[in-house]
Amino acid sequence: MVSTREGAGRGHPVPRPSRGTGRSSRRPLAALLGFAVVLLLVAGDMALLTGRMTELRVDLHDGPAAGTTWVLVGLDSRSDLAPGSAAQFGTTEQVPGSRADVVLVLRDDGERTTALSIPRDVVVNAPPGPSRLALTWNDGPQQTIDALCGLGIPADHLVTIDLAGFPDVVDAAGGLDVDVPAPVRDPAAGLLLTRAGRRHVDGATALAMVRSRHPEYLVGGAWQPAAVDPDGRAMSAGAVLGALSRRIRGTWSQPWRLQALAWTASGALSVDDRTSPADLASLPGMDLDAVSVLPVGDPVGGTLARFPTADTREALAAAGLSCTP
Repeated sequence: MVSTREGAGRGHPVPRPSRGTGRSSRRPLAALLGFAVVLLLVAGDMALLTGRMTELRVDLHDGPAAGTTWVLVGLDSRSDLAPGSAAQFGTTEQVPGSRADVVLVLRDDGERTTALSIPRDVVVNAPPGPSRLALTWNDGPQQTIDALCGLGIPADHLVTIDLAGFPDVVDAAGGLDVDVPAPVRDPAAGLLLTRAGRRHVDGATALAMVRSRHPEYLVGGAWQPAAVDPDGRAMSAGAVLGALSRRIRGTWSQPWRLQALAWTASGALSVDDRTSPADLASLPGMDLDAVSVLPVGDPVGGTLARFPTADTREALAAAGLSCTP
């Protein structure tokens, strides 16, 4: 099945999972985190595995009394980029720290679960001045949590996964099967897939798909850049993470692989200091069949910055989200 974004010049190439539609951009991140939690709970020594997770000390902003709000963040750093990509993305000296590359908000009010993917380039209030959401993590999790609250998004729980450990998780799962709509490359991200169709990829290639920002298609024997699509990168990331979540589900009959996945995933997860293993165990049971991208404005002035709009406020209100800084 081919994505509607596949044509050269029509948008960002979206590698699709080999099974299922993967219709949301970031629904698979929740699945990945949820299955990682299940692995922790059922495989091996719980105390040993949870001890590998990093504890985040952060003052959270509780949501409305009825229900629970989760903030799930995928973190990325310049330190793990492909060789030769510094000219495009910047070095670790130019761009230190980690960024909130993927942000998913889950709101469970006891009757329904609402999931919103938050665009990483939305402009938020982050002292000393406005900043894109992705960059707020450079000043620590508190800055990101406070910035989300200023946008109208509370947090009862915070869970992060370090994308630097993503290749190891994929390899521990035995690699991924994805459907590639067209030959695609992105040298800066280390991505090169010269054949379309169903492909089995390793962890390094899967991460390159997630990180790809300026892909090119092979059309008529020549590489052509895809049209700019602000949400295209998230769509590609979602397809890859969806393939991983399905791969993880297939490990239940393979206890040796289950153990390896549990160990690897536990080293990539961090949680706030008041979130318990029992809290984490509730994630996989959430109904995530409908995930929406939070509407924000288009990039302005040739920059990445996208500002909240009236539609942003309406979407947050419809999801039952509100926050008082």
